[in-house]
Amino acid sequence: MSEVISRIAACIACTCFFYVGTYKSLGALQQCGYKNKRFSRWLKRKDNLYYNRLALWSGLGLLSTAVVSLCFSFAGAVVAQLVSAVPFFLFCLLFCAADRNYALKVPVKNTGRVKRLSAVYLLLIACVSYIVVALLDFAAAAIKSELYDLFAFLPYTLMPLLLPWLLCLANLLDGLYENPRNKKFVRRAGQILDESKIVRVAVVGSYGKTSVKNILKSILSAKYSVVETPESFNTPVGIAKTVTGPDFAGKQVLIAEMGARHVGDIAELCGLVKPDYAVFTGVCAQHVETFGSEENILKGKSEIVKSSAKKIVCGGELKEKIAALPLDVLSMSEKEKCLYADYATLISDLKLKPHATSFTLCLPDTDAIAVEVPLLGKHSAENVALAALLAREMGLTGEEIARGIEGIRPVPHRLQLIEGDGVYILDDSYNANPLSFSRMLEAAAEMAGDHADRPLVCVLGEMGELGSLSEDEHRNLGRLVADIKPRLVCWKGGHLEEFEDGLHAGRYGGAFCPVTSAEDMFKGLAACDLGSGGGVILFKGSRSNKLETLVSAFTEAQAGEPHAV
Repeated sequence: MSEVISRIAACIACTCFFYVGTYKSLGALQQCGYKNKRFSRWLKRKDNLYYNRLALWSGLGLLSTAVVSLCFSFAGAVVAQLVSAVPFFLFCLLFCAADRNYALKVPVKNTGRVKRLSAVYLLLIACVSYIVVALLDFAAAAIKSELYDLFAFLPYTLMPLLLPWLLCLANLLDGLYENPRNKKFVRRAGQILDESKIVRVAVVGSYGKTSVKNILKSILSAKYSVVETPESFNTPVGIAKTVTGPDFAGKQVLIAEMGARHVGDIAELCGLVKPDYAVFTGVCAQHVETFGSEENILKGKSEIVKSSAKKIVCGGELKEKIAALPLDVLSMSEKEKCLYADYATLISDLKLKPHATSFTLCLPDTDAIAVEVPLLGKHSAENVALAALLAREMGLTGEEIARGIEGIRPVPHRLQLIEGDGVYILDDSYNANPLSFSRMLEAAAEMAGDHADRPLVCVLGEMGELGSLSEDEHRNLGRLVADIKPRLVCWKGGHLEEFEDGLHAGRYGGAFCPVTSAEDMFKGLAACDLGSGGGVILFKGSRSNKLETLVSAFTEAQAGEPHAV
């Protein structure tokens, strides 16, 4: 009886450990759109060591449990079993601790679906553990071997290898409830849209979607009542939540940000929204890992051109790319819907200031508009011009556009300027890709200028989801950073070796500090003389690096809270 009780106790303990130790897998599955095939590819990709870590965990647990059990065999089978479980659970604790630091693009969102999926996942783990217990009891009665009694817990050590597939099974079972429910929810949102007279505007692109969406809302609000999808609610369910929410009723314009990681995603979203107008910001090496190639990125994003939108305002750099697409991808009539922003014509007298960007906006059939917005960098002026060009196509006058531009405000963590104790903090920690990195480095260097008392510090993190391009792009990033000559570079995340190679190739002569925590960053800053001017500090990287925590730590230190530089 005592043996049975001990095994049941082990079953419960293992269930808890296995769940906590693979919690990040839930986040990965969530970011794969709850698609098992995408999750399976994530597990198996060569730069992802997640499944290798599970295998190592299992192997070390198996070996340590067997060795310890043999060493304590003199004390009897029951004692040997209990003692042998100790190193295994130690490995479980170590894995749980390591899993906490495992990088995800964005943190796990504790949605209702995640809670329900977690419940099914826990139940499956418990059931499999119980089956193991039952088999062990059956085997013990049949074999009646002292050696068997010593190794009775070994099957538990192999269970980590099953966990990802148990999660896939849990997702499959939970999907029997979730998928019809979500389809019904999205279908209801589509009906609401079809019955409304609201004007729909889609915002698509590899970069700048959220910034352009917020700029466009500010401009269109000068004439219309506008509702936009919040944050990054850029999936069918996310857009449906906006349409069925309390803020939708009575609005004249809907601005829907559309995200995509695979060919066909934009087409699916367009089938729901049925946009009247669209903004296509541009394409770059973002989500190569999921799209498969840069060609697929362009094809996937260009699905907006095939939509119901009667006019698509596109970033100027897209002109040649869209023109080069074969006619079986985009027909000539579809290509003719595109209006390309000529930034050289739209923007003149550009001045990049420490707190703002000013320029003259020259729209078709309107007087020139003097613009000053609390946004930083040349690309911010281009985003404003892109949004204003669409607003003009939607019938806004120059006066209305100018009034709407006055209400533009920066978006948190997207090149947000924070001032503190003489230090300019550029927080662009929300996301990163090669193009946005290039633009942010240019903006940071422009702000720092050539002032000896205003040195530039770069706190950077790796770029995620670049797939096969990762190594080359991080080397190139190192060269770009070396070109702007910062006094200190801090690096967080993977591809450290490639980034350092790029720094060396660019003959970087400043200080370099790999960081894993705020403490590491503060040590690097303490060793670097920022001078009397305080300096400019750029925080930039993909969400998986959690650079926003470093921003918070630094701003708290500036306010005299826990840390001090």
